[in-house]
Amino acid sequence: MEKEIMNDVKKYQKLEKLKKWRDEVEPIPYYFDGLENLCERIHPEKQLLQITDIQELSKDTKLFRFVSARYDKPLAPFRAGQYIGLNVEINGVRTSRPFSLVSSPNQLAYYELGVKRKEGGFVSIYLLDTLKVGDILEATEPLGELYYNRVFHGKDLVFIAGGSGITPFISLLRDISQRNLGLNIWLLFGCLSEDHILFKDELEDLVTRRSNIRVQYILSEPGPNWDGACGFITKDKILDQIKLVENKFFYIVGNRAMYSFIKEQMKELGVPPHRIIYESYGVPDDVTGITGWPKDITSSNAIKITIELIQQGKCIKKVIEAPCVEPLLNTLEREKELGISINNGCRSGACALCRTKLVSGKIFTLPEVTIREIDQDYGYIHPCVSYPLTDIHIDLTLI
Repeated sequence: MEKEIMNDVKKYQKLEKLKKWRDEVEPIPYYFDGLENLCERIHPEKQLLQITDIQELSKDTKLFRFVSARYDKPLAPFRAGQYIGLNVEINGVRTSRPFSLVSSPNQLAYYELGVKRKEGGFVSIYLLDTLKVGDILEATEPLGELYYNRVFHGKDLVFIAGGSGITPFISLLRDISQRNLGLNIWLLFGCLSEDHILFKDELEDLVTRRSNIRVQYILSEPGPNWDGACGFITKDKILDQIKLVENKFFYIVGNRAMYSFIKEQMKELGVPPHRIIYESYGVPDDVTGITGWPKDITSSNAIKITIELIQQGKCIKKVIEAPCVEPLLNTLEREKELGISINNGCRSGACALCRTKLVSGKIFTLPEVTIREIDQDYGYIHPCVSYPLTDIHIDLTLI
């Protein structure tokens, strides 16, 4: 019996020595679970970004450069043309806004975002006037569908940008140039004046070095010394540059007013909808002017919203009053004492991160937003683009 015990002890000691040797020569890597960490690497739940540089692009636009604020969490990879949502806290209100990535996807040492001041805005003014080098912000993973798909988009691409809508195209152009992709690119860039042409030096350099990239500036309010194209991006100006629309794929980025105008130009040119991709619209300044808005409901209408949520481990109900002309998500974010935090990214109804259960009541959803059939069947809405028309009841216990 004693001999058997000694044999067991020796086996144990041998195994311990083997384990120690293996630990010394084969240290456990940080990414010990390949698949799990790969998913987290590509689709992080959130990212912490630190500002390293701020550059003034124009009198109302700045370029922010961010690096990962965590040494063990590199920046998530992205496709040229995508965006991230920046989360901020302003006077106790936690909210977010999407911004297109300007930087090239071929390096992940940093992200660059171009931010333009929106008069009467909330987040853009805060970012431009308050942020400084060293500040840390929380962000989403890269999102969005405005990227090149070689299977469906072909090799002849037309980029139409309005104002700060140039930002995702800079990322696309950098990627195309750096990888020397065999694509034919026509960029029509509409701006207010020559001072509002963002990244002009870089665009001119690209045109000089890459014969497959062509750039046309179109100014709506040109100065006396401007000798280029003027007015709006009309079908005639588009045809003057691309000659034929056949076999070309169109990417369009701008504000809502530009989209309304360009859509008509695309129809007159005979471009089929499946050959056009638009960046997310965002919400209108005045929803009452949108097609489908009930004429009997005005901005003076106040709505009661019953909120079912979890606080301190208990399910409670709160009732708040809100204007009918404000997106539901904005209303909920302003209720600071409730501490409501709804995950979101695009603020345009496209990413579906903010999907929320509508128990009862009637809402207005922007007509360009597509809600998944399964969400419609089970009563889920996108509060970032949903406006309450009657008293409503929403369930936040599931978020």
